[in-house]
Amino acid sequence: MKLKALGSIIEWSDWDLTENDLYSGMFDYWDHWESIDPRLTSHYTVLSAASDAFGHDIVNLATFTHEILNWLDQSRIQDARSVVAVSAMTEAFMYTVRTACDVIASALAEYASEKPGQVPKNGLRDLLSWSQKNETRLRPAVTKVLTSDFDWFWKLRSFRDALAHRGANANIASDGRQFYLWLYGQHGWITREPLLPLINDQLRKLLSFADQSAHAINLIIGMPADRIKSRVLHGILIPSLHDLSREAPNYSNPSP
Repeated sequence: MKLKALGSIIEWSDWDLTENDLYSGMFDYWDHWESIDPRLTSHYTVLSAASDAFGHDIVNLATFTHEILNWLDQSRIQDARSVVAVSAMTEAFMYTVRTACDVIASALAEYASEKPGQVPKNGLRDLLSWSQKNETRLRPAVTKVLTSDFDWFWKLRSFRDALAHRGANANIASDGRQFYLWLYGQHGWITREPLLPLINDQLRKLLSFADQSAHAINLIIGMPADRIKSRVLHGILIPSLHDLSREAPNYSNPSP
């Protein structure tokens, strides 16, 4: 039976995905506490919790994206309130992508090594740093994930740390058609770039990291074949994430 949801992970079987749906391999681990798949019981505490948290983060990202896109309307972007609202939504977006990275990393770290208790589980930064020094302790499937390109994450982290710890502000500029992020810190300009391509890239890289991590975890735990592509995130604001992907190239003029 196809269920409707304001924003939650639901079972997915044989219907085509709609604009209200978003699939990620990380969602396949979710089970309701009253009906845990006995084949995944030993993994429920870690993986279902991570799946639920990741889904919550994606719903929040859809909410922030919805607000940003709504201010692009020509009748609204001229309103001085637009840059204030989009600034707040941009900060929230970046904070949430950073949080979602740590959620995925916590799940991946649980299975990263043959020996339990060796791998840090408190965030992606620590996991990446540890893996660079201890590559021989990693399972091959996890090594493949952690040696891929994470320049996007380090860029995101520098933005987030500047906002959270170094007094920077997510200043939003507008030319009457599109928004730009002007991020200024203690040592000068951090970035001046079009906003939509930036946040779209962060979202796409996050989803790719989630899928790569889920693939590695599946190989390690022997994920039942019928559980792969068995869950989907469904929500009334999920279309905004699809809209972002489509619209970002149209708002990519270089910053003045």
